[in-house]
Amino acid sequence: MTGLSLRSILLVCLITVVPTASAQQNINEAKHLTDHVPMMNSVWETFDLLMYRVTTEKGKNVYAPHFPPRLEAMDGKMVALQGYVVPIKPGFRHNRFLLSVLPIDQCMFCGQDGIPAMVEVTLSGGKKVRASDRPILIRGKTVLNGMDRKRVEIWIEKASIVTN
Repeated sequence: MTGLSLRSILLVCLITVVPTASAQQNINEAKHLTDHVPMMNSVWETFDLLMYRVTTEKGKNVYAPHFPPRLEAMDGKMVALQGYVVPIKPGFRHNRFLLSVLPIDQCMFCGQDGIPAMVEVTLSGGKKVRASDRPILIRGKTVLNGMDRKRVEIWIEKASIVTN
């Protein structure tokens, strides 16, 4: 074969492969968008009102949670909340974990409006749940944490998993 013929064959192959790759990318993007189920509801929106007051102690900025009145009114209330399990510690099954509006395999810090709301969940009765790419629905008591810096600001305690 001459150099020209070989180049022509390679060019034809390249022309047919590029649209296929582009189409595959579009299919993957569409699948990703349909795989993610939006979790945001009025409870998540209220939790997302969490703010921080910045003070200075010994020359360092200290961030303290501030709960606006609408969020403060949630303290001690029972809520139902759907989201994705984000493990706090290694392991397959978890009694205490974070619940997020985004799945763990999607970057939680890349949103356009900042970091999405997450809450810490403790299941009642020592029950455990496996982290997966599917959302769960929990029901439990809201606790606002303004003091313990080793834990997140909003907890759901005595939680149970709601099954259909």
